[in-house]
Amino acid sequence: MQLGSGLHVKPVKAREYLYVWHYEVRDGRRRPVYEYIGPAADLDSGRRAAEALEAHARRAVDDARRRVRTRRTEAVAVSR
Repeated sequence: MQLGSGLHVKPVKAREYLYVWHYEVRDGRRRPVYEYIGPAADLDSGRRAAEALEAHARRAVDDARRRVRTRRTEAVAVSR
């Protein structure tokens, strides 16, 4: 399992834009996906980026918990 997310600033024509990245499975492989947030200098972009990172972290934790429950259920079924 590969977890991760973060911020990335991309320069475009002498301006900087803020992106949040996270991993998704595409074509059977985990790949980073970039989500546009807004101009890097915009204070509202920082707030939206923090909210997006928190949402990705919550989903990652929920996914990990779901996987652990599944593995435990499978282990109990095999041991019977």
